[in-house]
Amino acid sequence: MTAEGQIDHAPPRGRLLGLTAGALAAASLAFVAVVLPAEFGLDPTGFGKASGLLRLNAAEAAKASDAAAPAAVGSTSFQATPYRSDVIEIPLAAGDGLTRNNELEFKVRMKAGDTLVYSWSVPIENPEEFYYDFHGETPASKGGEPKVIEYRQATGTSSNGSLTATIPGVHGWYLQNQSAKPVVVRLRISGFYELVPSGEYGNEAGVEPVKAP
Repeated sequence: MTAEGQIDHAPPRGRLLGLTAGALAAASLAFVAVVLPAEFGLDPTGFGKASGLLRLNAAEAAKASDAAAPAAVGSTSFQATPYRSDVIEIPLAAGDGLTRNNELEFKVRMKAGDTLVYSWSVPIENPEEFYYDFHGETPASKGGEPKVIEYRQATGTSSNGSLTATIPGVHGWYLQNQSAKPVVVRLRISGFYELVPSGEYGNEAGVEPVKAP
């Protein structure tokens, strides 16, 4: 007779060892076949691929990668040139071929890396009757040649855009009125630049700003 809660006959020692070994083998198989593919992306038995556990791991890894990726940031620049804004009105005579008052160049002075935004328009019905050449140049040194960068050569009655100077010097527009009436070009500029003094290279016509916008 045995006390309550006791086993009358304990299993043989060999059977206990067999049960323990079987449990360890089952646990090892589960770890290799299930845990490794699902958690670590390893599939030594091929069961992970067949059961879809590898796809589960890949999806979780992609989510973790997205969460860890830093947020995209915009580009920035820091300028030594003070910020300013100007409105320029440029009168041009009719393009009758009698004088050259229907054309001039207006530029501003910029260092390499300086940036500006601009917008100009001219009241002409036919856009083919107004020509402009947007460019930048470093004036020639003594005995040398100027360095010129062309941005756009076209006809039209308006243009809007931005410019980051890649060379130091003067940057701006050659403007030519080819219509039969005099016009005024209205130019707005904002950014990091300096006005060229009246009469100097880039502003030989002596154009002055009319007011700040």
